[in-house]
Amino acid sequence: MGRPKHLIEQDGRTWLEATVTTLQSQVDRVVISGAGTVPERLAQLPVVEDVKGLAGPLAGILAVFRRFPDVSWLVVACDLPHLRGAALSWLLSCRQPGVRAVLPDLEGEGNVEPLLAWYGRNMRDVLEQQAAASILKLRALAGKPGVISPRPPAGLRRSWVNINTPEKLILPDNGCQNPF
Repeated sequence: MGRPKHLIEQDGRTWLEATVTTLQSQVDRVVISGAGTVPERLAQLPVVEDVKGLAGPLAGILAVFRRFPDVSWLVVACDLPHLRGAALSWLLSCRQPGVRAVLPDLEGEGNVEPLLAWYGRNMRDVLEQQAAASILKLRALAGKPGVISPRPPAGLRRSWVNINTPEKLILPDNGCQNPF
């Protein structure tokens, strides 16, 4: 993107602020994972640094599991500007006895989405094993015991669309691309 995605502003607030607001309607507590500047409006939230020696999202997710071992996590990436509370509600509704994680499969083709997903507190051991084996890709969790991959309802799937390049950043007010 050429700049920190979590600080991109849209509708008068950063993507991180929008994500936190959406999360706060669904969970008891929000924790920010990773390094980087946090907007002043979010300064009261706990920030957990990534696990040293690991890379990618696994480093952040494992860090929060280590810091708060008795917590289940609704993991949301910072680059999902179309995130809706209904998608989070749907994810949480997929929890049931025996389910350790919910990694949605948007197209029903086996490609799971681990960065808008739910991880039960009993997933820490699986994540620790992956880290020890240097398996950094969270998609490797698909098919593990207790990991389910339901397909979200069509009307919610846009919540999983991440933005990784300036060309894909579309401003909602006029449909024009953002001139970086």
